[in-house]
Order: sequence, then structure tokens, then C-alpha cells
Amino acid sequence: MHIHVPKPIHGWKQFFNEIAVIAIGIGIALSGEEVLAGWREHHTANKSFEAVKDEVSVNLGRMQARLATSDCIDRRLNEIAAYIEARSPPRRPTWVGRPQVWAMQTSAIDAAKSYGSMTVFPRDEQMALSTLYGSMAGFAEVQQDEQWAWAELRSITEDRDITDSDRASLRQAIQRARYSAWKARIDALQALEEAAPLHIVPSDKSPGSKSVCIPMNTPFDEALKLSSKKPDYGEPH
Repeated sequence: MHIHVPKPIHGWKQFFNEIAVIAIGIGIALSGEEVLAGWREHHTANKSFEAVKDEVSVNLGRMQARLATSDCIDRRLNEIAAYIEARSPPRRPTWVGRPQVWAMQTSAIDAAKSYGSMTVFPRDEQMALSTLYGSMAGFAEVQQDEQWAWAELRSITEDRDITDSDRASLRQAIQRARYSAWKARIDALQALEEAAPLHIVPSDKSPGSKSVCIPMNTPFDEALKLSSKKPDYGEPH
């Protein structure tokens, strides 16, 4: 067995050659680590962006489903207004319904912000997503007041006469519901426009409830079955 004993360095030239080899080796190692880290960051950013696009697609699909019921909402509010203003009210409605409540998902964009992936996105895409999520937040917020307005409007199905005080409150509820419907429609249309440059299309997996499209003379139990694929969840009276 032969043991190779390190040979002594003869002269400064050989010494600097050894140092140069070591320095080059360290530089290559560090460069390789930087390249690997950059690849990992880019890969993570791509995965985050795809998750965000999927999330936006779902939200846009829900907004599009809401837009599909816009005519029904306007017609129902006109029917309620005609009913409460009639001198001789027709037969009491058995069903009013309500617009579908659509939650706007934000888990993917929240995760991208938390992990810092957003900073890797191109600036134009960052700005577009920020604007888009702003429209979706406005859409989600306006639905809350809208549901309170419709809760008040459903009181016309109660077995009692409408008083002058009731009529005044119902008029205000109709106005709140009309404003909310307009605001939700604008937010949805803006979001669809803002998503176009990002090449994100709405998901078609959110058909939603057509509760507000069901005729007002439909018996409650029957309307409940027509309005939801899961009638066991019920509907507010």
C-alpha cells in the first residue's frame, strides 16, 4: 500500500496556481447553488401562478353564474314593488327567493403573498391580479347587504296585511336590493374584463341556484326543490 504524501509547494507561482484552483472551485459551487436556487424560485412561482389562475377561474365562474340571473333579479324586484303598491293586492306570494350568495376564494393568492411568490411574477401581472382581486372583494362585500335586503323583502309571504310602515320599509329594501344588484353586476363585468389580458377564462362548474327565477306563486316546498340541488340545506323564509 502506497501512501501519497503531499508534496511541498515550490515557489510562489505554484502557490498561486493552487489558490486559483481552489477559488475557481468555490466560485463554480456558489454559482451552481445560485442557479439551483433561482430554478427552485422560478418553479415555485410558476406553481403559485397556476394555482392563482385556477382560483380566479372559479371566482369568475361564480360571477358569471350571478350575471346569468340578473334579469330574474330585476324582474322579481319589479314584481315585489308592484305587489306592495297595488291598491287591491293580489293573492299573497308563497315564494320570493333570493340571489345566490357566492364566496370569493382567496387562499391561493394569500399563499402566494405569504411565500413571496408574488414578487417573482412580472409587474404587469402583479398589478392586473391586484386590480382583479379588488373587484372580487367588492363583489363579495356587496352581497352581504343584499341578503339583508332580500330577507326583509321575503316578509311579504307572511300571513298578515302590509301596513303603511311595512310598505315604507319594503320600499327602502327594494332600493337597497336594486343598488346591490347593480354594484354586483358592475364588479362582475369589470372582473371579467380585467381577467382577459391574463388569459383566464371562467370555470363552468358553478351553475348556482335559480331561486330568484322561480315564480312567486310556487308553493314553498316545491320551490325549494327547484331552487337547489341540495334541498336538505333549506332556504330562509
